[in-house]
Amino acid sequence: MDGVFPFLKPPGITSHDAVGVCRRLLKERRIGHSGTLDPLAYGVLPIFVGKATRIIEFTESMTKTYVAEGRFGYGTDTEDITGNPLQAEITPTTIPTWEELGAIVASFTGKQDQTPSIYSAIKINGRRAYELAREGVEFTLPARTIEITECTLLAYAYPYFTIRVTCSAGTYIRALLRDIEARVGIPATMTQLARTAVGEYTIDKAVTAEELAEKGEALVGATDSALMHLQPVNVSENGFIALKQGKQWPYTKIDGFHGEVDRLYRAYNDAGFFGIVSGTDTGLKVVKNIF
Repeated sequence: MDGVFPFLKPPGITSHDAVGVCRRLLKERRIGHSGTLDPLAYGVLPIFVGKATRIIEFTESMTKTYVAEGRFGYGTDTEDITGNPLQAEITPTTIPTWEELGAIVASFTGKQDQTPSIYSAIKINGRRAYELAREGVEFTLPARTIEITECTLLAYAYPYFTIRVTCSAGTYIRALLRDIEARVGIPATMTQLARTAVGEYTIDKAVTAEELAEKGEALVGATDSALMHLQPVNVSENGFIALKQGKQWPYTKIDGFHGEVDRLYRAYNDAGFFGIVSGTDTGLKVVKNIF
């Protein structure tokens, strides 16, 4: 069994737990996921089965969309509702209007540097940051460059507000809400988080555990469905053989195609998708053979 499907991870379990559920229901040990979701969060978690696990590293860059709810009045040490309050609830003398809050939220659109939450899943010397934070270990995480293409206020009735965010990989929504509340000037914390899309996978097409138990392998999609962000290239059978043998295949033998140096492509022959290749000055070379 080989392929990919979007799993609807429920709140309250880790992404690793979700993989365990899928392993048990599909009776397949070679299963992995991309794009870790916090236990608090629910939504789209791409699951890779069998040989498809070989492409996980090429899918981490897929654009993601989230809907998050925050609550003004107090912050927490984890920057979400599972943490301990950092102060008694604050009642501000003035609260932002819809227009004011919407403008602040929208101002986070674009490329920017973001400092992740110390309660993130980032690894430090082999351990998750949130594990170290819960043990009281002091450390700092470097800022990273992210890009937010949409940041929209969806709902607002003080103290609660809801935003939708479409962003690059590596964006932390708890950290974004932290930065929004800092700009507003009123403490806040994240109360709910849903990931509604990862690349081409949307929450309305995500598979529940109950559906997976009932239909099993029939819900596992094609491996290349997770690589739609890569341009396709078709090669002949001779090209396929050469690439499988570790040789380059020249552009002169591919009709109407000339690749870019170091750009990745999803590669096909007459039998279908077989792997990921990259461009060189003169031809294609294999980066990862899948089939």
